[in-house]
Amino acid sequence: VEDDELDVTIEHNTCVKAVTTTTSTNNGGKSQISQIHTNRGVIEVPKDVKVVVAAGSWTSHILALMGLYAPVYPLKGYSMTVSAKEVLESNPQLKEADLPSRIVADKYLYTSRLGDDIRITSIGEFSGWDTSPTPDADEEFRRESLSRMPQLAPFIHKAPTLCGHRPYVSDGLLLLGKIPAIENLFVSVGPGSNGWKLAMGSGDIINRLVDGQSKEQIKEECGFDVGALDPAGRVVSAPIFSKICRARWDI
Repeated sequence: VEDDELDVTIEHNTCVKAVTTTTSTNNGGKSQISQIHTNRGVIEVPKDVKVVVAAGSWTSHILALMGLYAPVYPLKGYSMTVSAKEVLESNPQLKEADLPSRIVADKYLYTSRLGDDIRITSIGEFSGWDTSPTPDADEEFRRESLSRMPQLAPFIHKAPTLCGHRPYVSDGLLLLGKIPAIENLFVSVGPGSNGWKLAMGSGDIINRLVDGQSKEQIKEECGFDVGALDPAGRVVSAPIFSKICRARWDI
């Protein structure tokens, strides 16, 4: 998909299979990404182009292709969606005021209203890359949902549980900035379920860094110390360990 106005091309159904880096004396002997190999062909990366890895939980997979280890893990979240319209039509005794109308959160559930949809989410589970619900966790998820919203019981019982990965960084902080080992590589990922809250801000920061602003300039303009989220020392060169990870992940 191409957008001429924004000069953007989006490649759907494209999987990164390998990354080629080259070393030049012009940049102090540092490596630089020159090619990205995908299932649909090779993408050439000119010398003046920056590469940003913002692949959520799969960030660690892509960085491992370059011999790098990133402490990003898939935290499996659970969700279900109930139609408010169907609930009200099925039970005339219920009124709109009886249904969740805003974000409601406690230590077990996070419920939000998105138009007609009542979205219920919960649980963070480390169980590898499988996105199917674990039976025991799913049962607990439904039990907690029923205890808080018994008026939705028939719909909670029949609603399918959907699971997805939240990119969890081991120290709970965003990985945001330039990777020192590779001259034209940046990363923006994490932290877990708070990613959507921070997406606009982290997007602005990574844009500034790619454009060449220094951390000092960003701090002066935004009042924010982006150095606290620097991947230096957190994303590290680990060729042997990354090979082990790739073998285990089958990539």
